[in-house]
Amino acid sequence: MIQALEQGLLITLIGMGLVFLMIIILWGIMVLLVSLTNKPKAEEQAEPAVTAVVAEPSARPEKEKLAAAIAVACALQAASATRLVTQPKASQAGSQWLSSGRTQQILSTTNKGRKA
Repeated sequence: MIQALEQGLLITLIGMGLVFLMIIILWGIMVLLVSLTNKPKAEEQAEPAVTAVVAEPSARPEKEKLAAAIAVACALQAASATRLVTQPKASQAGSQWLSSGRTQQILSTTNKGRKA
């Protein structure tokens, strides 16, 4: 009996050792892949920053300002006209699957936990 217990403990220790060994090996592989795939920080700082040039609003003629204002107003009107005023009935009632499940629970004849 003692020999079987010792054998069981030995198998358990070998199994646990293999598990922890594989965890350490996978951790090493992940560290290696991260170091191979990440760019060094020096290369990231060497890239020039992109800046946008914005013209002053006063530099535009009045007709261009008016045309831009009309375009914005039309876009806002079109966006508000396409919105739904009410939610569809399917999303308010829930899914058919849930409704049938609730109906089945209500109509079930078993009274669990209740005295009839």
